[in-house]
Amino acid sequence: MGVCNIKLEVTKIKKVIASILIVLMMFPFQPGMNNVHAESGKVTISVSTLNVRTGPGLSFPVLSKVHKGEEYKIVDTQKDWYKVETNSGEGWVADWLVSVESSVSGDSPAREGKVNTNGLRVRKGPSTSDGVLTVLQNGDSVTVTDEDGDWLLVESESTRGWVHREYISGTETTPAKKSESKQGIITDNTLNVRTSPSLQSTVLGVLNKGDVVEVTGSVSGWYEIRFGGVQAWVSESYLEFSTDGDESSTEEEEETSSPEEMVGIITVHGLNVRDETSLNGRIVGKVSKGEKYTLLNEKNNWYQIKLSSGSKGWIAGWYVQKTVTAAAHESNSSNENITVLYNGTNIRSEANTQASVIKRAASGESFPVKNKEGDWYEIELADGSAGYVAGWVVSIRSAEGENTTPRKRSGGLQDKVIVIDPGHGGRDSGTTGASGTLEKLLTMKTGELLAEKLKSAGAKVILTRKTDEYLALPSRVSLSHYYQADAFISIHFDSILDSSITGHTTYYYQNQQKALAEDIHRSLSDRLPTVDRGVRIGDYHVIRENNRPAVLLELGFLSNPTEEANVNTQYFQDLAATAIYHGLGDYFSE
Repeated sequence: MGVCNIKLEVTKIKKVIASILIVLMMFPFQPGMNNVHAESGKVTISVSTLNVRTGPGLSFPVLSKVHKGEEYKIVDTQKDWYKVETNSGEGWVADWLVSVESSVSGDSPAREGKVNTNGLRVRKGPSTSDGVLTVLQNGDSVTVTDEDGDWLLVESESTRGWVHREYISGTETTPAKKSESKQGIITDNTLNVRTSPSLQSTVLGVLNKGDVVEVTGSVSGWYEIRFGGVQAWVSESYLEFSTDGDESSTEEEEETSSPEEMVGIITVHGLNVRDETSLNGRIVGKVSKGEKYTLLNEKNNWYQIKLSSGSKGWIAGWYVQKTVTAAAHESNSSNENITVLYNGTNIRSEANTQASVIKRAASGESFPVKNKEGDWYEIELADGSAGYVAGWVVSIRSAEGENTTPRKRSGGLQDKVIVIDPGHGGRDSGTTGASGTLEKLLTMKTGELLAEKLKSAGAKVILTRKTDEYLALPSRVSLSHYYQADAFISIHFDSILDSSITGHTTYYYQNQQKALAEDIHRSLSDRLPTVDRGVRIGDYHVIRENNRPAVLLELGFLSNPTEEANVNTQYFQDLAATAIYHGLGDYFSE
């Protein structure tokens, strides 16, 4: 009987051991598993080009490529790898090829702050796409417990959630700021002014070459400045100090200089001016893209301006680019002429399509330019009076007929680095033609034809995309900078509500891009059967943010059925590529 009991106990023990082994087999030990943990913070790429992989190891496929100096948010870590957010999705980068700015949750000391606006939405996460938990009002007290870029995690009596840092006062955490007090001079055009010393922070506005600013502090790589009465930051690379050591003359200049005014540049066509700070407000006027207005007041991200009629109204702040200047609406002394493209073109009394027509001009007529208001030109008529003509029905060039910007010419296309940027791609289809043509496919065809022609001439060609894939605009510009492009060509096709409009247009943004634009456009106009719409300044990211010679080409209007059919032909595609090829040849010739 005792032996039977012993056997029974042994059998029970064996069953327990078997059960334990089964459990262990279901959850095997994974090397490095205990190293995985969620982390916040940012990595900065330390090498010229770095592969982002689908997993934490060199054996995983490449998801995308990133470049030196770019910053990405960390979402996870494993051993020697960081998982980061990129434009192509989440992927892994090796920690020995990046530098890390850590902000692990809980590391930031709690600090008090106050809400500085009414109706502040508190969200579930650090982005405007996250759900709203509650709303705080001006003066409410909060405790800041964490931060993620421009977002703060706050706690109040009623809730805990995320808000944008610009709406919380008293929470500044500028790293090791050195206090200064002197004047600086901006050395580049369209320099972004930011809320904090980081490329990831919000852009408050822009400054231009020659603007004088008050520098109040600095951290590594950044200067703190006064911008329209608030503290802001600019990159140290684009600011220099006067070499004049005479302090008395500086004080005299400060006493006699007029106070700076905040000016808004309109960024969209036909922006409504309303009688109150709401989209429900009554429309009291319209302003156009490129026009500048002194910002008289600010309320809930709306700006009050004064129209030319003398009346005042409010415009939505998200369509305004702020800058600092002595005065808005200054006359542009111009040495340019416009040439009318169409017979019967209306010349109006004011710069809008509702103004009365004072004259009709014939195709080929030219007029001196007195000023520019948005997309309209103020011109001088034969009797000395002034009129306005829309920029999209004229071409423009300097009165001398020549570009005087000096540039180095160096013997043809051989070994020149040309970056070709077929516009749009992937989920961004661009415009859709009257008969369904997708712009993204058409730009790819033209880009490939151009690439083959340039390669045959000995140029080194880089395509920003080789397939129907989405590529963010900053990445396109980064490729231009990384390869130090001798020329950057962004290819597009146009669209407009008026289906009668046709033609090709060449855009540039910076003065050093103008010569390239003119040479390519001249070649296009000599070879293409479409209407010449001229060379224009265009506020497009890929040329505005590009420090290399860069142009954006609109080769035809897909909104016009006849032109859509024309640009879809192999004949036109080859003709356009050939024209761009010869324009580049002219640009690089002695």
